[in-house]
Amino acid sequence: MVFAATFLFHSGQAQERVKPSKGYLAGDTILSPLYGIKLVLPDNWNGFLARGTEVFTLSSDTTGETSIMLFPSEESLKTIETRWNGHVELSPGIDIIPTEPPKIKDGKLQTEFSFSGNENRMGYSIAQCGDYGFCYTAFLIVNKTSGPNYKNTLDKLSRYIAFFEPTITDYYGDFDWAQELKGKYLITYESSSGGTKQNHIWLCEDGSFESKLTRKGSFKGSTGDYKGKLKGSYTIEGIGAAGKILLNFEKLSPLELPLEIKYEVIFMNGIRYSVAEHNQCK
Repeated sequence: MVFAATFLFHSGQAQERVKPSKGYLAGDTILSPLYGIKLVLPDNWNGFLARGTEVFTLSSDTTGETSIMLFPSEESLKTIETRWNGHVELSPGIDIIPTEPPKIKDGKLQTEFSFSGNENRMGYSIAQCGDYGFCYTAFLIVNKTSGPNYKNTLDKLSRYIAFFEPTITDYYGDFDWAQELKGKYLITYESSSGGTKQNHIWLCEDGSFESKLTRKGSFKGSTGDYKGKLKGSYTIEGIGAAGKILLNFEKLSPLELPLEIKYEVIFMNGIRYSVAEHNQCK
């Protein structure tokens, strides 16, 4: 079994959705409202949500030799214990093998493990469950020579993790489109042997926008009157995986376009867009 989990994170300080690959520091609070798990990053640790794998990874500020992978689980502690008694596929081609039987103590399942095909690395694992049907699992990986120094690290980490009643039932159940896109730069680009097309949209904090749509070759004329540099005002609506944006152009009819997010990718009117910061607004 490959460990890849849908962990929806939020920054506790601003209650904003944690962005993949963005770094978080000691003291930051990370929430999983879907699973009801809260983590406060301990002193001397930083973390990020790995893009694509959706696993939250913690790294030590004081040494580069260790890391922790943390993710939720819907399995019971007994089921996890049974699985940990055999080989566990951590990622394709890499198995972890327990070097001692997993034990449950004080509601926490823990064990020590080695890696298949790598005698220089070892690790420790911990799993703990809350009262609402969800658990978390963490794997600490370290150089074998330093392993004993980290034997109690995951037990200490568990003191920074708490459970609460899940507040959403869908991965993007609380995705606030206005909050996520307001003041952002949206861009899409497509190229083929016949031509190219680009959409640039700069959304400003004050509700105004500027856009630049270019078409060349076979794409030329595909946008009708909506071409070149345009501007106007916008409104964004929607909470959840789907929303909509209304673009009110100064000299053209307004456009209402559907918004969708899938696997951390934004789609507008069915077209994939990249989202970035900008300083285009005056």
